[in-house]
Amino acid sequence: MPPAGLPGRTSQVVPDAAAPEPTGVPGLTASDPYCAAWAAYAGTLQALGVAASFGNVGGAQLAALELAAAPRLVAVAAEIAASWPPELKAEQSVVIEQRIGPYARRAQRAVDALRKAGVTDDELTTLTTAWQTSLAERDPRVAVIVLPEVPAELQTKLDAAGKAWDADVTPFAQDPSLLVGGVATPATDQYLATHCPALASIGVGDAL
Repeated sequence: MPPAGLPGRTSQVVPDAAAPEPTGVPGLTASDPYCAAWAAYAGTLQALGVAASFGNVGGAQLAALELAAAPRLVAVAAEIAASWPPELKAEQSVVIEQRIGPYARRAQRAVDALRKAGVTDDELTTLTTAWQTSLAERDPRVAVIVLPEVPAELQTKLDAAGKAWDADVTPFAQDPSLLVGGVATPATDQYLATHCPALASIGVGDAL
């Protein structure tokens, strides 16, 4: 059975007349930590965006999904910064602060909301692992990413936090602070396209 409060494997399927695509976010297991972190980052944003646009689920469910993703999103933003290539030094602050920063700051607020709901450090680690697993197993034909089952006590806290987040915070897909497409980072785009080619299928390298 899927966890309470989150869509299960019957989630709406994205219309697709083509043959089934491979499961899992491309590049997630790359040997280069920079590429792997970008895969987790971009895969998370894509999963949340697709769920909001095509998932046909309620606001509290989408909020719980975003909260479940938040600990891993905070971590991968830090991993991108920690593994930043020296040759991209000129664009580092722009990408970290202006492109990734708005998402990372929102995710940190989400983690703070989880803590307020009583989620412990160990439970945050559980969510981080669960989200990474969901990225590794993601079926691109399914609009709402499926998370592994978590302990009932954690799920109860996540559901409660999701309801509060939905009531108090602008939905992920409508947050104007996340409109970062106008920030140009051509060297980083080119580097990702060249060094992390697996990410092209999720839009990384074309433009961040």
